[in-house]
Amino acid sequence: MSSYTGERFLPEECRGEMAAEHYQRYQFAAQLVKGKTVLDAACGEGYGSSLLAETASRVTGLDIDKEAVEQANQKYGGEKLSYCSGSVEKLPFEDQSFDVIVSFETIEHVGEEIQKNFLSEICRVLKKDGVLIMSTPNKAVYTDLVEGQNPFHIKEFYVKEFQEFLGSRFANMEFYCQYPNLGYFISRENESIDIYNRKGKTQEESRYIIAVCSNTARRYEVDTGDLTIFEDQMYYELNRYAHEKEQQILEMKAEAEAFERQLEESIRQQKEYIEKLEDDLRLLKEPYKALLLHWRHPVKYLREKIKGK
Repeated sequence: MSSYTGERFLPEECRGEMAAEHYQRYQFAAQLVKGKTVLDAACGEGYGSSLLAETASRVTGLDIDKEAVEQANQKYGGEKLSYCSGSVEKLPFEDQSFDVIVSFETIEHVGEEIQKNFLSEICRVLKKDGVLIMSTPNKAVYTDLVEGQNPFHIKEFYVKEFQEFLGSRFANMEFYCQYPNLGYFISRENESIDIYNRKGKTQEESRYIIAVCSNTARRYEVDTGDLTIFEDQMYYELNRYAHEKEQQILEMKAEAEAFERQLEESIRQQKEYIEKLEDDLRLLKEPYKALLLHWRHPVKYLREKIKGK
């Protein structure tokens, strides 16, 4: 397997916030796959598929990395769980093979054309009454808010873009908000957080968006309260707050420097104006010097005339 980059989640390597957000998403999905046949598309190291297999009747993990697939089969494989290699652009399964397809933090790793092909393939291998559970970072918060850039992400989504993308193939969609705040939460939009006695975040405010989609009308029973994770290594919200204050300080500093430059320019212009007035005054005085000397000191004036002054 290729060396660890920090992008693919590895339970042995990752702790803190990254572990919280990954485990939490699979714990969320586990409530919706009980007794179902499940595809975990782009399963990575395979730990998530193993969590789904605890409640599902059958789970298949798919990943493009053949070495990762081999290791996942050795580490997690069993009667209810197996892994195979393949691309999300062309899923190696028969039509209508799965009750549920799970795809967490995958869609942003490919370009628009592959994204469309992946969604088409999902609809092909998903049963007619099947369910898609997909998550992706909200670009407005994940990237724009912190002025960051993930080199592994090719095409990220804003909330409305993600809704429209999934809405092109699914008639019914529910969206959940996943976000850190000295803990990691999943909630429906504006759903109250009992522990804080206040509303949760909107989709636009959330770091990740989790969509549950199908073409049959239904209400999903998910206990979001049990999904809350508190982790003593959480830092995102503090980092975001520090970044926000840093930006405010930089803006105030820029305003102060601009005012200082404006003040210096104003003083320079005033000095130039004063110098010009002084020059004009000297020019005005010059013709009257000789007359003033003649009038006040006629003898001195004649002497200077004789000397050629």
